[in-house]
Order: sequence, then C-alpha cells, then structure tokens
Amino acid sequence: MSETETQMTSDPFKDHLVVTHSDGNTERFPIPEGEATVMRVGRELDNDVILTDPRASRHHAEVRRQGNVIEIKDLGSANGVLVNDTKIEPDTWTPLPPNQVAQLAETKLVWEKAKSSQSTVVMARQRRDDTKISEVPPRAPRPAVPPAPAATEKKPVVALPMVLGIGIVIALLVFVAVLYLFVFNRPTEQAASPTGVNTPTATVGPRQEGSLNQQSTSIEPTATPTPSGPQLAIPLVDLTKLQVSPIIFGASPSTNSAYLFISVRVRNAGNIPFIFSISNFSLKDRRSGKIFTEAGANTSELYLKQLGAIDRFTNLALTPGGSVPGSLVFELEINTYDLELIFDAPDVAPVVIGSGTINMRRELDLAAGTPAAALDEAAGSSPTGTPTAAPTPTATRPPDIPSPVVVSRSALAGTIAFPVYDGETFNVYFGDVASGQTRFFRSQASQPAFNDDGSKIAVHSWDNTSRGLVTMGVDGSAPRLVANFGEDQLPTWTADGNDIVFLTRRTGDRKSNLRVVDANTEKSEGDILGEGEFPTIGANGKMVFKGWGNTAFGLRSASASFGDVKTVTNVETDTAPALSPDGSQVAFMSRREENWDIYVVNIDGSGLRRLTTDPAQDGLPVWSPDGNAIAFVSDRGGVWAIWVMTPDGKGISQLFTMNGTPDGFIGNDTYASRGWAEERISWTSAELVETK
Repeated sequence: MSETETQMTSDPFKDHLVVTHSDGNTERFPIPEGEATVMRVGRELDNDVILTDPRASRHHAEVRRQGNVIEIKDLGSANGVLVNDTKIEPDTWTPLPPNQVAQLAETKLVWEKAKSSQSTVVMARQRRDDTKISEVPPRAPRPAVPPAPAATEKKPVVALPMVLGIGIVIALLVFVAVLYLFVFNRPTEQAASPTGVNTPTATVGPRQEGSLNQQSTSIEPTATPTPSGPQLAIPLVDLTKLQVSPIIFGASPSTNSAYLFISVRVRNAGNIPFIFSISNFSLKDRRSGKIFTEAGANTSELYLKQLGAIDRFTNLALTPGGSVPGSLVFELEINTYDLELIFDAPDVAPVVIGSGTINMRRELDLAAGTPAAALDEAAGSSPTGTPTAAPTPTATRPPDIPSPVVVSRSALAGTIAFPVYDGETFNVYFGDVASGQTRFFRSQASQPAFNDDGSKIAVHSWDNTSRGLVTMGVDGSAPRLVANFGEDQLPTWTADGNDIVFLTRRTGDRKSNLRVVDANTEKSEGDILGEGEFPTIGANGKMVFKGWGNTAFGLRSASASFGDVKTVTNVETDTAPALSPDGSQVAFMSRREENWDIYVVNIDGSGLRRLTTDPAQDGLPVWSPDGNAIAFVSDRGGVWAIWVMTPDGKGISQLFTMNGTPDGFIGNDTYASRGWAEERISWTSAELVETK
C-alpha cells in the first residue's frame, strides 16, 4: 500500500489494524464496521493485508469484528500467532484487546481504536505534503531578526571595486565559453572497433569492465536499410475454412437467407507494407455475375463474437513477411452458387480464390443432422462435394524483385510455447512452427520453459490454488509446485533436467536473487545462488542472467552453480537473454536506442549487433533448437505475433498471431508482475502435443 493510500485510510472515526512489517515500515488498515466482513492477512497477493515478511505464511491469519471486540484466528500457519506472547490455538477465534500486540512471525498487528471513542483525543497536525516525516531532516531554529535601524539619508557612493569584480567575472565566462567550443566541438578521430562500432576515447568507468566500452552504440537509431530493386506489396490469401450457418430470428431460422462464414489468412510476400481491411473482401457468383459485399459491417460486434468471427481488422498495415487471420461474414439467399472470393486492397494486385460449388440448402440440412445419404436419395442425384478452395492465378513475385533471405526450413520445426495476457491473467499457448497452428495449453500461467528434450515444461502459475512455479509433462500430466511463492519467477531447467533455477524476490527486502530447487520436489526451499534476474541455461550448462545488486547491471555469464561470473554487456536495459544452443552467442532485448529491439552478442562480450530496427516493439528472443533461427515477439504489422529471422537479422517473417498481448500486469505487486520485460517464450524440437 502506498503512503498516499495509508493517509487516506487514516479516518479518526474508524478502528484501525496497525501493521508493523518485518522491515520496520508501518501501515494502517481500517477495520470494517460489519461483523460479517473478515480481513485475511498473509504473504500472498490475494490477502486484504499483504505482508512482506518472508517467515509469514501465504494465508497466515484472519481478523474480524465481533460486537465491540476484535478477534484474530490463526489459519494453521507455519509460525503461528502470538497474542501477549501466548500462542493461540489454530482455527480458533481469539480476542485481540486494544493496543495489545499480535505477533505473526516477524510482523506485529495492533488494534487501534477510533480516536473518537478514546477518552483523550490528540489530533496530529496535518502535513501539507506527502513526504514521510522520517525523510525530513530537523530544521535549525531561525535566528532572531534584529529590528531594522531607522532609515537615514545617505549620499550615493560609486562602488568601484564591485564594478571591477563584475568585469573580471564576465571576462572569465567568455574565456570558458571559447575554450569549450574549441575543445568539444572540434572533430575527433576514433578507431573503429572490430564490430564496426566507434570506440569512445573516454576512460571506462568502474562498471564498464574490460573492453566492453566498444559496445556503446551510436546515439541515433540504426537506419533500416531500403530494399534494393522495385518496391512492391504482394498479398497472398489462404482460404482455411468455409461454413454455412442459419440466420436465427427469435427461435426460428430464416427460410430465405443464411450466413456464409469464411476464415482466411492474408500474407505479405512483398518488400513494402500494404493496408489490409476485412472490407476489402467480396464474393462473386460465376453463374450470375452477382457481387456480394462483406456483411460484418452491418452486424453488431457482440453478435460477431458470438458467431466466432473474432479476427476483424480495419486499416491494418501488413508489413513484409507478416500475416494476419480474417473472419469474413456474408449473407446470401439460400441457393446454389459457384463462388469466387476476391481480395481487392488499394495499391495491390487483386487476389481471386475459387471456392467451388456450394449448395447452401444441403449444407444447412447437414448441419441440422440430416444424413447425407437421405439428402442424396431425395434429390435423386449425386452428392454435392464439400466446398473446396480451387486456387486460381494470384499475384506472383516479378523477376526483377529479389527473393528475400529466408529462415532455413530445418529451423522451422518444433513447438514454441508463449504467454498471452487476456486482460485479466496470462495463459500459455503452444504454436506448431511448421504449420502455424496454435493451441491452448494452460490457464493462469506464463513464463514457459521447456526442458532439454521437450518432454516437460515449467511455468509461473498465477492460480491462487498453486501460486508459484509448476513443472509438468507437456501433456499436462504430473504437475508439481516446486516453488510456492508468488514472487518466484522465470523458471529455467538445468542442462540435466534435474533442477530449476529461477528469479525470486520472496525475501522481505525484495532483493532479486537466483535460487535453485529440485525439479521433482514439491515446495522445496532450495538454495540461493547469488544476486541476479532473468536466468537462462544452455545445453552446455552455461548460464546467462541479468545482473542485479552486487553483480551490477547488464548481462552476465556464469556456471549453473553461479561460479566464474563474467560480464557480457554493460547496459542496464539489456534483458531477456537467450543462449544459443552451442553456447557461443546471446540474443537479448534492449532499449539501447529508445525502442525495444533484438540484439545478439558473443558470450565474451564481442561482436555486438542490432538485429531489428522496426519502430514496433520487438522482444523476448529465443533460439531454434538447431541454432539456425531466432524467434521473437513483436507487434509489427499491427497485431502481436511470433516472428522468426536468421541469426543475422534477415528473412524476418511471421510464424503465427497471438490471441492477445504478451504485456500485462496481474495485481498491484510489482515484485510479482512486471509486464512483458519479465516474460518468456520457449522453443523445443518436439512436435505439438495434445493436452489432458
């Protein structure tokens, strides 16, 4: 609770529960007037009174009003509750007299009665600002001001010494200005570093170790290279689903019209963006020549969502390599059609896809449960086939447009686990890299990490029944809560798969520590390795992490047991490191040039390169299992998606879109929820699996 919130709840006409935390800070919480309201106290974020005491239990005690008495109950906590130095019975309501101390581990609770009910009320003077009293140094008493002497008329005096002094000061200022212009504005010659980045000539500070000063990037962002040759946007459209559904009026379906739902995926195979809108689509009946416009614009957004038409975009800038799904709705008279789907966007060549012959009456009867054989017998003719997407000529890449560098097909295999924030909590999804299909895996979870062979996964669980770090099989089997603090974050497996290394801020001082626990043991305390954040461990057993505290800022490398700590980078915004499979390189995200971008550097700190320069947000890199590609999260193209590129930043293309954003916050505890800068995606060579 903030200081401002604490002051707002300091109502002199209410009883308060005064909490003195283990770090010495004090908070005051108003006790509800009604007897039916219970205040829960503990370390977990869903409590009414959240403790920072590491020895307190997740749900330690409850406090309630019973008539004119305040009572407290121990919820079976590990360290119990003491009232007047006497341990109370668990699960038993015990009176808490006014001004008597209830001890919960290293935290103290006191019932402070409303000042209006006390015999003597001493009202503290209200401060005019929100500054804590302890932060304001005592002021020395002001000396008494002697009375001013009676004014007497004096003759004007020319202050010659003062004039000379002012002249000397002005001359010095002019001299300093000229010296500054001469020294700092003249051109300087700097030797280029091996990475092509100018090396500053200034002395390296104590936190810029070794030769890492060569990592300083230019002040201006790196310019995005202009593609050579003609500039062209090339849309490609894939028809993925076609379905006929009745239009329901009240309880009865329409007998004249029906909906035709079409799902598509549009890609940009060119080298410049184009503007994509659902309204760019239309249908043409090749028999009659009639054109049907997309009907979603005349349908309410809520109704469209109920019908499953959720991928609706307007004026979306689809960047090169990007793709986006689309949910189309057409309202047609119930009839038989030979249809073409047309995509006609401004400044691009139209795309036409044949959808084949569609007998809408037959499709509606099949959807209602009528057997196909009965329909064929009644019609006295051969059955109409299921609608198919008969491709027709579409836009092709002209020969004078150079083919882009693409990611190796061998790298485009396996499964990527990624988190999605739905507005309230995170959920983990699996994406099949080869097909681009995604599948829901686990609710109220994020920060996924596969083990080395992809048979298991570790996640951070936001579920109140299993808050902390959970390991399980990739089919969802055998879940284990290996660390049960909400402040335990970012699990990563050791190379042998036996242990989990993670970031935790579970201590009362909220230090960022790396801790290791057994991957097969429930609620293990484990051991602290050292200070740091965002750990990742490669197949060779090497660990890279974000420095914190006594490991300074920037990225650091170490053994899995935190030995032989070395500096990799020296910029504070460098985070989310991902070690290449051979352990030679580190990909990471950083705001070195004011925008989140992907960088790569050698494990010894040399060879720093910026891989992405798009003005969109790029982050959370992960290497493919064979090391031939880097996947990352980005909102380039207008929607959040998983993208992929070669390790030198070329061949950037989209793998699949996300059902939300990777950036979200749960609750108000910044030590447990810090948005996408403390999220993760993970890539395994194993194929997409079904979940239980």
